[in-house]
Amino acid sequence: MPAAHATETGGSVYPFGLNTVATGVLPAPGNYLYLYNTIFTADVTMDGDGRPAPVPFDVEVRAHTLRFLQVLDKPRVFGGSVGWLLAQPYLVGDADIGARSDDGSGLGDTTVGLMLGWHNPKRHSMTGIDVILPTGSYSSDRLFNPGRNQYSAILYYALTQSFAERWNANLRANFIVNGTNDDTRYRSGLESGLEYSVNYGFAPGWQAGVNGYLYEQLTDDEVDGTTVGSDGRQARVYAYGPQLVYRQKRWGGSLKWQHEDGARNRAEGDKYWLQFFVGL
Repeated sequence: MPAAHATETGGSVYPFGLNTVATGVLPAPGNYLYLYNTIFTADVTMDGDGRPAPVPFDVEVRAHTLRFLQVLDKPRVFGGSVGWLLAQPYLVGDADIGARSDDGSGLGDTTVGLMLGWHNPKRHSMTGIDVILPTGSYSSDRLFNPGRNQYSAILYYALTQSFAERWNANLRANFIVNGTNDDTRYRSGLESGLEYSVNYGFAPGWQAGVNGYLYEQLTDDEVDGTTVGSDGRQARVYAYGPQLVYRQKRWGGSLKWQHEDGARNRAEGDKYWLQFFVGL
């Protein structure tokens, strides 16, 4: 990937923009299956000053993820319900960067997670940790890889707040710790980000609103302990767009678009989401 990219391969282990619907709501005890579908397209990558990098760039990545969630009836921990998850993505990518081209597909990295959730009539909150395992297909010779060949951990806190009549707001704060890619000795910096949405319930079960995210890399990328580039390739970007939601207690879906802007040291593009969940 071009030197303008922050974090190895220019992406993150976490798909920012995923959690913008009922973000802080841990469902009632039971088993649930989620299907997440997203397309990311970009035809420009930005340097550290926010200018388009002087390299031909055209990338499209599709991801289809199955996520199983189980919420336990007991025990209660610190007054909250306990849940755990297992998620497996399948990725399809096509990249033309500079003089190189590559395409491919395969299973991505598996995620396992543990969480606690709390409820009251107008506020729901959740906190947890997700661990990403390097199970996906990877080769340092390829331009596009479904896997990242590193362990990572995501710590988060999420909140859903009802306010006024028919309105709700959602916020999730993420903190990401990256491990080292043993093949390249590359270690991406610490990452942070906020996902958000504000929605209006315009009919029974239906909501429409705005959603997006803010992403900021906190520390430098390193290779064998040495900072990469003059600025450590620290990245940032923000995104915004509309979303449409239909949701019942045990099933629902959402359609979202997120347009990225203000990028530094990374690609700047658009994400399109189609998400479903159902109680088993």
